[in-house]
Amino acid sequence: MALFPVMLDELVQQDALVRVIDAWVGSLDLHKLGFGKAKAQVRGAPPYDPADLLKLYLWGYLNAVRSTRALERECHRDVECMWLLGRLAPDHKTIAEFRRTNTDALVGACAGFVGFARCKRLITGNVVAIDGSKIRAVASRKAVLHKNELLEQAKRNAQEIEQYLQLLDTQDSREEAGVVRSQDVRRALKQLQDKHEQVQAQLQRLEQGRGTTAVMSEPDAQVMGHASSRTPAYNLQTAVESDSHLIVAHEVTSEANDQRQLQPMAEAASAALGQPVIGVADAGYANAEQMHDLQAQGITTYVAENRTVNNRGDGTLYDRSVFSYDRERDCFTCPAGKLLQRSGEHKKNKLVIYAAKAKECGSCPQKAACTQARRRHVTRHLYEDAREANAQRVAQHPEMMRLRQQTVEHPFADLKYRILGTARLLMRGMQGARGELSLAVLAYNLKRAFNMKGATWMQQAIQG
Repeated sequence: MALFPVMLDELVQQDALVRVIDAWVGSLDLHKLGFGKAKAQVRGAPPYDPADLLKLYLWGYLNAVRSTRALERECHRDVECMWLLGRLAPDHKTIAEFRRTNTDALVGACAGFVGFARCKRLITGNVVAIDGSKIRAVASRKAVLHKNELLEQAKRNAQEIEQYLQLLDTQDSREEAGVVRSQDVRRALKQLQDKHEQVQAQLQRLEQGRGTTAVMSEPDAQVMGHASSRTPAYNLQTAVESDSHLIVAHEVTSEANDQRQLQPMAEAASAALGQPVIGVADAGYANAEQMHDLQAQGITTYVAENRTVNNRGDGTLYDRSVFSYDRERDCFTCPAGKLLQRSGEHKKNKLVIYAAKAKECGSCPQKAACTQARRRHVTRHLYEDAREANAQRVAQHPEMMRLRQQTVEHPFADLKYRILGTARLLMRGMQGARGELSLAVLAYNLKRAFNMKGATWMQQAIQG
């Protein structure tokens, strides 16, 4: 038996991460960041302070507790959680509403920690590794429908709507005794029409080039991964600084591949660090046009080459690399010394097409080793100069590809297996995914800085 009751502060170690969370959230201007209810109301009962709810979420994500009902339980039984909130115990609805209504503010808070890390010189370099990873959405695989399935469902809905309309016409011709049933039919008809409109909207999205499958319960999500899995997901893009391994920029997209993400992520990282960065990425980011635009901004890229080869003839035919390009005359020369003149453009893929003369190819002794067509065609990208410059940089500095792998894989491992716990997201839609993943990135950065510098340094740096 203890003569005096134990104080909660005595049970929380002085170098605990929870004390850093408390100090950092306490230093934020939540009203400026856009958090709702950051200023107390003049009338009515005071709401929960958004600072307390933000602390609760950060503590929860760092301990792999993301469910609002689980967070509600921890407020009553976990010592660190009770100390952090001063014995407050908000219900799960209040906790969920905070995360749902403050997604933009959570993104701003995540960016605010990057600014703090720069100010305290936790981030000193400008080399960032860019990569993406698929995060499972709330929607299940059962919500995924192929375009053909959507067309069949739209046809069935139209037939059922027609049947309901005929039934209403029959009932309207009768006496008022059938009014109650008629109201039920109208209610069912309204639900069916809403569902039909949703199917039509999804079909319209697919017609605009959004793939061949749609997620009915979560239109923002896309099917990613292997075709057999049909898993709705989002693509989390990150830019990780190579020295500190802190995530300096992140974004959530619904595009399954990374082909168009190099420029936006490099620009976001440059804005976060206040200087042009050196971006390192894998072959999935090989976009010559974006390399050209980034180079014009002073942003250097090291992107693994992703060039297709001539796979016809079992891969034994001459590859494009054996054709030499003459910049002044804008033409290619084949191994036999014949010219390939410019013959057209492929505007969608931004390719210039060069072709040899059919007569010269027909009489060429090397034709069997060159092409199986009447004449040989070679393509050149409109931004080939930027691609060649990038390839030359990668060849001169192969260590940059190893640096990318060493830098970007560790944060994803922490995010997906320690913070998210290999589970799917809890909030639907793109906005919900941005808010939830911003919390996860902020939790990772806090833990990373804490491991680098320790509790004492972090608290003194936060207090200025």
